[in-house]
Amino acid sequence: MRKKILYIIMIIAIILGIIMIITKDFNYSTLYSNHKRLEIVIDSEYNLEDIDRIANETIKDSCVVRKTTLFGTNISIDVKNITDEEITNLFSKLNEKYGKSYDIKDLKKEDILKELNVTDIANMSDDEINTLISQIQSTYGLDFNKEELQDTTTLVRLSDVSGVNAFDMLKGLIVPMLICLGLACVYFAIRFHKAYKNAWLIKPIKLIFEMLLTQVFIIAIIALARIPVSNYLPVLLIFVWLLQLLTETFKSELELKKIDVQENV
Repeated sequence: MRKKILYIIMIIAIILGIIMIITKDFNYSTLYSNHKRLEIVIDSEYNLEDIDRIANETIKDSCVVRKTTLFGTNISIDVKNITDEEITNLFSKLNEKYGKSYDIKDLKKEDILKELNVTDIANMSDDEINTLISQIQSTYGLDFNKEELQDTTTLVRLSDVSGVNAFDMLKGLIVPMLICLGLACVYFAIRFHKAYKNAWLIKPIKLIFEMLLTQVFIIAIIALARIPVSNYLPVLLIFVWLLQLLTETFKSELELKKIDVQENV
């Protein structure tokens, strides 16, 4: 009776989880969602914890600060959303602390030149560049000089990063897990035919049902509880999958042992 109630609860949770996924999708962690990535060339000695603190002071949304090069000369700040004001405040504090000259207009220069169809600024005349500077100032409210426009070095870059679909994360597990389950069913049918009536059919079917139900239930709970999805998800599902297989095997071995003891009495 208790098991039936548990099954009902799990099925209800799964239905609600499906509705949540359809209407709101999963709650992905920052690195696995559609987000912004601010890349900064810093070069000088720095403490990553200090930069993380500055980022959290100036950026409203939760962000992930990481080194992105082997020697740590570049860092990236991943955040779901970031405003121009937040970037300006971030750059101001980094400039103050590390003696840099980061400027938000350096982030926008490449996009502005693309929008204005400027492809060969190095060969433009002074008059053309002055006209371009005036156009940028009037249209975008940003002041550039000739050297800044012609400078091809990039110390800061802001890009859009596409999110990861949870089902894409898990699809590589499906075939191996199903093969594992199939082999387990064959083993159960042969090994425990004494312990369970019609074990060659009933026990494998029950095992398949419970294993798949548990996996879907875990995914549904993650969706309902809005637990951020990241690379822990496949590991969690594999761990529960193996733990459940071992538990069911252990329980069946105990039942088989009891029957062998009774037969030998």
